[in-house]
Amino acid sequence: MTRSYWLAGAAACLLLTPAMAERATRAERVQAEMAGKVVKAKFTESARTAARSFALARNKRGLRQALAEERGALPPFMAPGVIQINLFDSGREAFFVLTETLPKRSLVQFFILPPDQEQEWALEALEADEDLPPGFSFFLPGLKTLGDFWQSGLTTYLVIVQTPDGRESASLTDFAAKGYFRDIVDVDYMIPGINWWRQFWSGSGHWLEINGRFLPGEKTYVVFEDIIVPPDAIVQPQGSRDAILIDLTRVPNFDVTLMKGYLLTVGQDRWTDTAPFRFTPLRR
Repeated sequence: MTRSYWLAGAAACLLLTPAMAERATRAERVQAEMAGKVVKAKFTESARTAARSFALARNKRGLRQALAEERGALPPFMAPGVIQINLFDSGREAFFVLTETLPKRSLVQFFILPPDQEQEWALEALEADEDLPPGFSFFLPGLKTLGDFWQSGLTTYLVIVQTPDGRESASLTDFAAKGYFRDIVDVDYMIPGINWWRQFWSGSGHWLEINGRFLPGEKTYVVFEDIIVPPDAIVQPQGSRDAILIDLTRVPNFDVTLMKGYLLTVGQDRWTDTAPFRFTPLRR
Protein backbone atom coordinates (compact mmCIF):
# COMPACT_ATOMS: atom_id res chain seq x y z
CA MET A 1 0.00 0.00 0.00
CA THR A 2 1.45 3.31 -1.08
CA ARG A 3 1.11 5.93 1.54
CA SER A 4 2.38 9.44 2.05
CA TYR A 5 2.59 10.46 5.63
CA TRP A 6 3.55 13.31 7.85
CA LEU A 7 5.34 12.20 10.93
CA ALA A 8 4.01 13.66 14.18
CA GLY A 9 7.24 12.73 15.90
CA ALA A 10 8.05 9.24 17.12
CA ALA A 11 7.20 10.52 20.55
CA ALA A 12 8.45 8.65 23.57
CA CYS A 13 4.94 8.45 24.91
CA LEU A 14 5.87 7.85 28.51
CA LEU A 15 7.90 11.05 28.65
CA LEU A 16 5.18 13.65 28.12
CA THR A 17 6.55 16.79 29.77
CA PRO A 18 4.47 19.38 31.64
CA ALA A 19 5.26 21.91 28.90
CA MET A 20 3.83 19.57 26.27
CA ALA A 21 0.76 18.91 28.38
CA GLU A 22 0.06 22.63 28.71
CA ARG A 23 0.11 23.05 24.93
CA ALA A 24 -2.43 20.27 24.41
CA THR A 25 -5.67 20.84 26.30
CA ARG A 26 -6.87 17.61 27.88
CA ALA A 27 -9.94 16.17 26.22
CA GLU A 28 -13.06 16.37 28.38
CA ARG A 29 -14.38 13.13 29.87
CA VAL A 30 -18.04 13.20 28.85
CA GLN A 31 -19.67 10.37 30.81
CA ALA A 32 -18.10 10.43 34.26
CA GLU A 33 -21.07 11.22 36.53
CA MET A 34 -21.93 8.11 38.54
CA ALA A 35 -24.64 9.64 40.77
CA GLY A 36 -28.02 8.07 40.09
CA LYS A 37 -26.53 5.49 37.76
CA VAL A 38 -24.86 3.08 40.20
CA VAL A 39 -25.57 1.98 43.77
CA LYS A 40 -23.42 0.41 46.45
CA ALA A 41 -23.45 -3.38 46.46
CA LYS A 42 -21.90 -6.37 48.21
CA PHE A 43 -18.93 -8.25 46.84
CA THR A 44 -19.68 -11.69 45.47
CA GLU A 45 -17.87 -14.57 47.10
CA SER A 46 -16.70 -15.78 43.69
CA ALA A 47 -15.03 -12.41 42.99
CA ARG A 48 -13.33 -12.39 46.40
CA THR A 49 -12.12 -15.94 45.82
CA ALA A 50 -10.75 -15.10 42.36
CA ALA A 51 -8.89 -12.04 43.66
CA ARG A 52 -7.46 -13.96 46.60
CA SER A 53 -6.42 -16.93 44.46
CA PHE A 54 -4.73 -14.69 41.90
CA ALA A 55 -2.90 -12.75 44.62
CA LEU A 56 -1.55 -15.96 46.14
CA ALA A 57 -0.63 -17.62 42.85
CA ARG A 58 1.09 -14.81 40.99
CA ASN A 59 4.79 -14.13 40.94
CA LYS A 60 5.81 -11.80 43.76
CA ARG A 61 6.93 -9.15 41.27
CA GLY A 62 3.54 -9.17 39.61
CA LEU A 63 4.65 -10.06 36.07
CA ARG A 64 1.79 -9.81 33.62
CA GLN A 65 2.34 -12.96 31.59
CA ALA A 66 1.02 -15.05 34.45
CA LEU A 67 1.66 -18.74 34.85
CA ALA A 68 -1.14 -21.17 34.04
CA GLU A 69 -2.26 -21.49 37.65
CA GLU A 70 -2.42 -17.71 38.01
CA ARG A 71 -4.43 -17.18 34.84
CA GLY A 72 -6.80 -19.95 35.83
CA ALA A 73 -7.57 -18.15 39.08
CA LEU A 74 -9.23 -15.31 37.18
CA PRO A 75 -12.48 -15.21 35.20
CA PRO A 76 -11.56 -16.37 31.68
CA PHE A 77 -13.33 -13.53 29.86
CA MET A 78 -12.16 -9.98 29.17
CA ALA A 79 -14.31 -7.42 30.97
CA PRO A 80 -16.35 -4.99 28.82
CA GLY A 81 -14.05 -2.15 29.78
CA VAL A 82 -10.47 -1.01 30.41
CA ILE A 83 -8.65 0.33 33.45
CA GLN A 84 -6.99 3.73 32.98
CA ILE A 85 -4.47 5.01 35.53
CA ASN A 86 -2.64 8.29 34.96
CA LEU A 87 0.59 7.78 36.90
CA PHE A 88 1.90 11.12 35.61
CA ASP A 89 -0.80 12.89 37.62
CA SER A 90 0.03 13.55 41.29
CA GLY A 91 -3.54 12.66 42.22
CA ARG A 92 -3.23 9.25 40.54
CA GLU A 93 -6.55 9.66 38.73
CA ALA A 94 -7.95 6.30 37.71
CA PHE A 95 -11.01 5.07 35.81
CA PHE A 96 -12.72 1.93 34.55
CA VAL A 97 -14.10 2.89 31.13
CA LEU A 98 -16.80 0.74 29.54
CA THR A 99 -16.08 -0.44 26.02
CA GLU A 100 -19.44 -2.18 25.62
CA THR A 101 -22.92 -1.66 27.05
CA LEU A 102 -23.13 -2.87 30.65
CA PRO A 103 -26.59 -4.28 31.47
CA LYS A 104 -28.64 -3.04 34.39
CA ARG A 105 -28.00 -4.96 37.65
CA SER A 106 -24.44 -5.83 36.62
CA LEU A 107 -21.85 -5.76 39.41
CA VAL A 108 -18.49 -3.99 39.06
CA GLN A 109 -16.06 -4.96 41.84
CA PHE A 110 -12.70 -3.26 42.51
CA PHE A 111 -9.61 -4.83 44.12
CA ILE A 112 -5.97 -3.84 44.69
CA LEU A 113 -3.34 -6.59 44.99
CA PRO A 114 -0.17 -5.26 46.67
CA PRO A 115 3.26 -6.66 45.77
CA ASP A 116 3.69 -8.77 48.91
CA GLN A 117 1.15 -11.32 47.52
CA GLU A 118 -0.11 -11.92 51.03
CA GLN A 119 -3.39 -10.08 50.71
CA GLU A 120 -5.96 -8.49 48.44
CA TRP A 121 -7.83 -5.30 49.23
CA ALA A 122 -11.52 -5.36 48.34
CA LEU A 123 -12.20 -1.65 47.73
CA GLU A 124 -15.72 -1.19 46.48
CA ALA A 125 -18.57 -2.98 44.70
CA LEU A 126 -21.13 -1.11 42.60
CA GLU A 127 -24.30 -2.22 40.83
CA ALA A 128 -25.52 -0.60 37.63
CA ASP A 129 -28.94 0.96 38.24
CA GLU A 130 -29.56 1.23 34.49
CA ASP A 131 -27.96 0.08 31.25
CA LEU A 132 -24.64 1.94 31.01
CA PRO A 133 -23.30 2.84 27.54
CA PRO A 134 -19.80 2.44 26.09
CA GLY A 135 -17.63 5.34 27.25
CA PHE A 136 -19.16 5.51 30.72
CA SER A 137 -16.40 6.01 33.32
CA PHE A 138 -16.29 4.58 36.82
CA PHE A 139 -13.99 6.50 39.15
CA LEU A 140 -11.68 3.91 40.65
CA PRO A 141 -11.36 4.11 44.45
CA GLY A 142 -8.19 3.79 46.43
CA LEU A 143 -5.44 5.36 44.35
CA LYS A 144 -5.80 8.94 45.54
CA THR A 145 -6.66 8.11 49.14
CA LEU A 146 -3.78 5.69 49.78
CA GLY A 147 -1.19 8.38 49.08
CA ASP A 148 2.29 7.33 50.21
CA PHE A 149 1.20 4.07 51.82
CA TRP A 150 2.07 1.99 48.76
CA GLN A 151 4.50 -0.91 49.07
CA SER A 152 7.51 -1.02 46.73
CA GLY A 153 6.94 -3.22 43.69
CA LEU A 154 4.38 -3.87 40.98
CA THR A 155 0.87 -3.36 42.32
CA THR A 156 -2.12 -4.82 40.46
CA TYR A 157 -5.51 -3.16 40.09
CA LEU A 158 -8.22 -5.73 39.35
CA VAL A 159 -11.81 -5.17 38.24
CA ILE A 160 -14.24 -8.12 38.17
CA VAL A 161 -17.57 -7.65 36.39
CA GLN A 162 -20.56 -9.92 36.87
CA THR A 163 -23.53 -9.53 34.52
CA PRO A 164 -27.09 -10.51 35.52
CA ASP A 165 -26.69 -13.92 33.84
CA GLY A 166 -23.88 -14.72 36.30
CA ARG A 167 -21.02 -14.46 33.81
CA GLU A 168 -17.83 -13.04 35.29
CA SER A 169 -15.07 -11.20 33.44
CA ALA A 170 -11.92 -9.34 34.47
CA SER A 171 -9.74 -6.35 33.66
CA LEU A 172 -6.30 -5.79 35.22
CA THR A 173 -3.40 -3.42 35.10
CA ASP A 174 -0.28 -3.13 37.20
CA PHE A 175 1.88 -0.16 38.08
CA ALA A 176 5.22 0.42 39.76
CA ALA A 177 4.99 2.01 43.20
CA LYS A 178 7.19 3.40 45.97
CA GLY A 179 10.45 3.79 44.06
CA TYR A 180 10.21 0.57 42.07
CA PHE A 181 11.16 0.68 38.37
CA ARG A 182 10.64 -1.97 35.72
CA ASP A 183 13.71 -3.67 34.30
CA ILE A 184 13.96 -5.26 30.85
CA VAL A 185 12.49 -8.54 32.14
CA ASP A 186 9.44 -6.78 33.55
CA VAL A 187 8.97 -4.89 30.28
CA ASP A 188 9.12 -8.09 28.21
CA TYR A 189 6.20 -9.48 30.21
CA MET A 190 4.19 -6.26 29.99
CA ILE A 191 1.67 -7.30 27.32
CA PRO A 192 -0.08 -5.29 26.07
CA GLY A 193 2.45 -2.52 26.43
CA ILE A 194 2.71 0.85 24.66
CA ASN A 195 6.17 2.09 23.57
CA TRP A 196 5.55 4.99 21.19
CA TRP A 197 3.30 6.14 18.36
CA ARG A 198 3.24 8.10 15.12
CA GLN A 199 0.52 9.78 13.07
CA PHE A 200 0.28 9.80 9.26
CA TRP A 201 -2.13 10.29 6.40
CA SER A 202 -2.87 7.38 4.06
CA GLY A 203 -5.44 7.95 1.34
CA SER A 204 -8.40 9.61 3.07
CA GLY A 205 -7.51 8.18 6.47
CA HIS A 206 -5.73 9.94 9.33
CA TRP A 207 -3.90 7.04 10.98
CA LEU A 208 -2.26 6.42 14.33
CA GLU A 209 0.31 3.65 14.63
CA ILE A 210 0.80 2.41 18.20
CA ASN A 211 4.08 0.56 18.64
CA GLY A 212 4.71 -1.76 21.57
CA ARG A 213 4.07 -5.37 22.62
CA PHE A 214 0.77 -6.93 21.63
CA LEU A 215 -0.88 -10.31 21.18
CA PRO A 216 -1.64 -11.14 17.53
CA GLY A 217 -5.19 -12.17 16.70
CA GLU A 218 -6.61 -11.24 20.12
CA LYS A 219 -9.69 -9.14 20.78
CA THR A 220 -8.41 -5.61 21.25
CA TYR A 221 -9.83 -2.52 22.93
CA VAL A 222 -8.39 0.93 22.22
CA VAL A 223 -9.69 3.92 24.19
CA PHE A 224 -8.83 7.64 24.06
CA GLU A 225 -9.93 9.03 27.45
CA ASP A 226 -13.56 7.84 27.17
CA ILE A 227 -13.75 7.65 23.36
CA ILE A 228 -14.06 4.01 22.31
CA VAL A 229 -12.43 2.98 19.04
CA PRO A 230 -14.82 0.73 17.06
CA PRO A 231 -13.42 -2.66 16.01
CA ASP A 232 -13.57 -1.77 12.31
CA ALA A 233 -11.18 1.15 12.91
CA ILE A 234 -8.52 -1.10 14.49
CA VAL A 235 -6.04 -2.88 12.22
CA GLN A 236 -3.40 -5.24 13.55
CA PRO A 237 -1.18 -6.47 10.71
CA GLN A 238 -1.43 -10.24 10.46
CA GLY A 239 0.92 -11.88 12.94
CA SER A 240 2.22 -8.53 14.20
CA ARG A 241 3.33 -8.40 17.82
CA ASP A 242 4.60 -4.82 17.80
CA ALA A 243 2.03 -2.59 16.04
CA ILE A 244 -1.64 -1.66 16.08
CA LEU A 245 -3.06 0.83 13.54
CA ILE A 246 -6.06 3.09 14.20
CA ASP A 247 -8.00 4.92 11.48
CA LEU A 248 -8.86 8.03 13.47
CA THR A 249 -11.28 9.32 10.83
CA ARG A 250 -13.52 6.31 11.64
CA VAL A 251 -13.58 6.91 15.39
CA PRO A 252 -16.84 8.61 16.48
CA ASN A 253 -16.37 11.84 18.46
CA PHE A 254 -12.62 11.98 17.81
CA ASP A 255 -11.84 15.46 16.47
CA VAL A 256 -8.94 15.29 14.00
CA THR A 257 -8.89 19.08 13.63
CA LEU A 258 -7.80 20.01 17.18
CA MET A 259 -4.71 19.31 19.26
CA LYS A 260 -5.81 17.53 22.44
CA GLY A 261 -4.31 15.37 25.15
CA TYR A 262 -5.75 11.97 26.01
CA LEU A 263 -5.15 8.95 28.17
CA LEU A 264 -4.52 6.30 25.52
CA THR A 265 -5.35 2.75 26.63
CA VAL A 266 -4.93 -0.62 24.91
CA GLY A 267 -6.59 -3.74 26.34
CA GLN A 268 -5.97 -7.38 25.37
CA ASP A 269 -6.54 -10.69 27.17
CA ARG A 270 -7.89 -8.91 30.30
CA TRP A 271 -4.76 -6.71 30.74
CA THR A 272 -4.53 -3.00 29.92
CA ASP A 273 -1.79 -0.40 29.50
CA THR A 274 -2.21 3.38 29.48
CA ALA A 275 0.04 6.23 28.35
CA PRO A 276 -0.46 10.02 28.00
CA PHE A 277 -0.99 10.84 24.31
CA ARG A 278 -1.05 14.17 22.48
CA PHE A 279 -2.94 14.24 19.20
CA THR A 280 -1.64 16.79 16.67
CA PRO A 281 -3.63 17.75 13.53
CA LEU A 282 -1.60 17.01 10.39
CA ARG A 283 -1.59 18.63 6.97
CA ARG A 284 -1.81 16.32 3.99
